[in-house]
Amino acid sequence: MKRTLLKTLAAIAFLLCSITVFAEDFEVDGIYYYITSETEKTVEVTYGNSTYTGSVVIPETVTYKGTTYSVTSIGYKAFYACTGLTSITIPNSVTTIGEHSFSECNGLTSITIPNSVTSIGEGAFWCCYGLTEVTIGNSVTSIGDWAFTDCDGLTAITIPNSVTSIGAYAFSGCELTSVTIPNSVTSIGEHSFSKCNGLTSILVAEDNSVYDSRENCNAIIETTTNTLITGCNKTIIPNSVTSIGAYAFSGCDGFTSITIPNSVTSIGFGAFERCSRLTSVTIPNSVTSIGEGAFRTCI
Repeated sequence: MKRTLLKTLAAIAFLLCSITVFAEDFEVDGIYYYITSETEKTVEVTYGNSTYTGSVVIPETVTYKGTTYSVTSIGYKAFYACTGLTSITIPNSVTTIGEHSFSECNGLTSITIPNSVTSIGEGAFWCCYGLTEVTIGNSVTSIGDWAFTDCDGLTAITIPNSVTSIGAYAFSGCELTSVTIPNSVTSIGEHSFSKCNGLTSILVAEDNSVYDSRENCNAIIETTTNTLITGCNKTIIPNSVTSIGAYAFSGCDGFTSITIPNSVTSIGFGAFERCSRLTSVTIPNSVTSIGEGAFRTCI
């Protein structure tokens, strides 16, 4: 019995030791890393023991204890709230930008996401107030929820044709003046462009199979359901629209009146919430359903 117990304890100790080695953090030239795979020899950039400041250049490879690892990801909160970070160079070896990896990095003014990156994680650049320029590589397929929320210095961004999904609140609170949705996008989360007060132009590529901006309406319409899911200060609702989706005009405080056509039968939850300058709206008899808070905080 004792020998069996000792063998069991020894096996557990060996396993814990192995896990400890695998999960080891280390630092090279001021950047902290986490070993993600000993087999594949890959690491991700991690937060480490101190915040990053100034200009940081992430290398494609890093050598530790005689082993060379490829830097393939920027980890969860790796640069979180590093307000002194002024610039970052991401190598072509990186494929993933993790959740909240650059949240609240207010010193960042521009960033280039290389073509190697395939996904931008949830909240990756949330509240980067100083960010004015973003270049997204042409391999990115998904932009996560809250990825660029409240980047209020961001006035222009190009969404590449590789992107298939844009998460909820992804660009909420940005001052983008115009948005073009490529034909590759098949999923757009709610609130994606809410509170974009400077937004005056929305265009969906003509050959997009899921969404359209028919009749130059300056809006995003879900084609099969005729639901307007995102509008802006210059939107003219087409007569073919049958419903206005949840939060479709949330935070659009640039218009004072809007015309809802007779084709519309439902107005979704929070559709016009926080449209603070909206003083006149006529709801036609065709509307049979108005969601909770549809006109909340409208004067």
